[in-house]
Amino acid sequence: MLTGGRVLTMDPELGERHGDVVLEDGRIVDVTAVPGAGRNENDLVVDVSGGIVIPGLIDSHVHAWEGALRGLAPDAGIAEYWQLTAMGVGPHMTPEDIAIGQRVTAAQALNGGVTTIVDNNHNIRSYAHAEAAVDALRDTGIRAVCALGLATGRPPGFAQDLLRLREAYFPGDDQLLRLRLFAVDPDGWSFAAREGLGVVAEIGGFVPGVDDLFATGLIGPDHTYNHCTDLTPAQWDLIVDGGAAVNVAPRSDAVGGFARSSAVVEAGRRALPFGISCDNEVLYGQDMFTEMRTLLAVQRTLAFGTDVEPLGTHDVLRAATAGGAVNAGLAGRVGTLRPGSRADLVVLRTGDVVTRPAGPATGTVVNFMNQSHVEIVLVDGAPRKWAGALVGVDYPALAQAAEASRDRLVGLLPPPGR
Repeated sequence: MLTGGRVLTMDPELGERHGDVVLEDGRIVDVTAVPGAGRNENDLVVDVSGGIVIPGLIDSHVHAWEGALRGLAPDAGIAEYWQLTAMGVGPHMTPEDIAIGQRVTAAQALNGGVTTIVDNNHNIRSYAHAEAAVDALRDTGIRAVCALGLATGRPPGFAQDLLRLREAYFPGDDQLLRLRLFAVDPDGWSFAAREGLGVVAEIGGFVPGVDDLFATGLIGPDHTYNHCTDLTPAQWDLIVDGGAAVNVAPRSDAVGGFARSSAVVEAGRRALPFGISCDNEVLYGQDMFTEMRTLLAVQRTLAFGTDVEPLGTHDVLRAATAGGAVNAGLAGRVGTLRPGSRADLVVLRTGDVVTRPAGPATGTVVNFMNQSHVEIVLVDGAPRKWAGALVGVDYPALAQAAEASRDRLVGLLPPPGR
């Protein structure tokens, strides 16, 4: 029992409460409106008085394999980013390099209150790479959608390898990891449809062949689309009619020059739920608090003087939680705090210079907090961060391995200008 906190359930019926969240066997069994109500003598009680309890944040699109490349290209545009990652170090990465990147990204996610990631791993060059990616995420205890593929086509035998991987690692639907295909080509979408696999794809004006993808008629609820910038009204209608999930990358879209036609404005016109994503750490830090604030600024700027309603703090927090659950194919399981949902939640510390005095809880979370306020992180009821520190992670050793991996890979690249 987490008692005494302000609880932002993000559930339309339960709303905000000042009470308890009761957990049992990895599920939420009760959210009370009064601290201590219904307490049993055998309950393990954790006093979170003064804190704010929220659903675990969900990063709807992140390239976890790039974790060891953190901060290498802070001023890069999309072309430079692409040359460094998929076209640069990507072909040289061993399965162990992939695993190290996955672990670094998962550690940073959990440290920042992210309990679920949709991992767009588009550097899967062999079955061993796929195994390493999945094993690494499973070891961290994070909840994840493993969207596996290759940015430049698919290696020989990939389809059979993916099905083999599904049989070995994804026996059921009720586990922390789920499998999807990362694909931006019609053949990939057709294969996924035949085999009952969901799809994750980069979609937008910067992606060639979007019309060909949409012409397949395969848009469905098991599809998740990133960016979604510079799409036509007809393309948006197809997304809405097909029931696909969409997410926006507030900083990445701006840095990459994709924000000429913001997806968040178009989604707002259609009352379409959306998620928020960090995309990568090659350019900037993975931080959902910063993404929420950036989204508020971008959307309000673009909505001013139009027929689109400006977003508020509750809207962007809902996008970072319940909207992310839709992108992960986990709506109703995570993203809200209500009886029956999985116990993925975060306790945020208050009372410091940044958060005291404080206004409404939602505004405090979105406009004032950062990763240092993340005190407790539970995934499926298991502690992944406690008392402000990651649980079960030797981060200095992991960082050292990441630095060695990065240095080796960068050393294999040709000198600039050649």
